[in-house]
Amino acid sequence: MSGYFKLVDAHDGAFRIKLISGDGALMAVSAMFPTKQAAVAGIEQLREIAGTGPVVDQSHDVDLLGDASRTPAGASGTPASDGGRARAS
Repeated sequence: MSGYFKLVDAHDGAFRIKLISGDGALMAVSAMFPTKQAAVAGIEQLREIAGTGPVVDQSHDVDLLGDASRTPAGASGTPASDGGRARAS
């Protein structure tokens, strides 16, 4: 089974999205959404980002993704050196 999105209640009547891997591990938790409709729209946005978004490595650890994915510390946006497309290994 592939992973899935789980829509859950948050406090104050809001909703969150949990991304669950195929083996059941929690991979990510979203910000709060005020309505269920907003959370469903958030899932669509997550799908788009996950499918097309670059990896921007701002960590201080060893660069495993290649220099094209690294943005200088404190900078924002996508790397310019590769047109916004980072490599993953």
